[in-house]
Amino acid sequence: MRLYLYLIAVIPLFLAGVALVISFKAGGYLLPFTAVLAAAVALVSIAAIFRYTRPPIHVKQIPVENFSFWADVGEPGAELRHLSPDDLAAAARIAKADLGSLSSNADLLNARTSLLLGRREFVELVQEKFDGQTGRLSQDLHATVKRLGTGKELSAEVLNLIEQCASQADRIANKLYDFQQGKSELAHTYMEPLRRAAEKLSRDLRLVFTNVSDFVKSASTESKSS
Repeated sequence: MRLYLYLIAVIPLFLAGVALVISFKAGGYLLPFTAVLAAAVALVSIAAIFRYTRPPIHVKQIPVENFSFWADVGEPGAELRHLSPDDLAAAARIAKADLGSLSSNADLLNARTSLLLGRREFVELVQEKFDGQTGRLSQDLHATVKRLGTGKELSAEVLNLIEQCASQADRIANKLYDFQQGKSELAHTYMEPLRRAAEKLSRDLRLVFTNVSDFVKSASTESKSS
């Protein structure tokens, strides 16, 4: 395509040059006219080459698909299975570390979602205060991590907080899925990475809940038998 444009612009320029040379050799009254015409053709050709070969100006895109900072923690809480039931302090540290990583992922999801709210295609999400849902999930996860950081042991209360966060992530993923239906390809392109991220966060929180729940049950059984 670029070669085709070059030929279109260069051929008239070449012909104008040939005409100018012929007129110069022939002399006479046609020389000034031919020179002006050749100069005009040269300017038009140069302008056409510049117009169609310069790099396009790209509109800044929203980097919602950039989840390169997403923390992959494998199976959150899996290390709890290797602890003895009475090692409560270590269990709390493991849960806090994994929930801290998931809290960072929730922050990233919230940040990427917030970038969409100024765009016309996502006005429905603004009206439904969708940013409040992702922000609340991020805040609740931070509160859970902070609670474990104050020396609190794993308990039914902590389990309840984790389960609530997992349910919030579920609702966010479902809302994003519902929003995609019937929307333009552009909206789908922006929303799909966010939906997948919310689903991944929900699955990870469910895994944390299961592993913490199993540990709490075993610790409770151990304390009753001792």
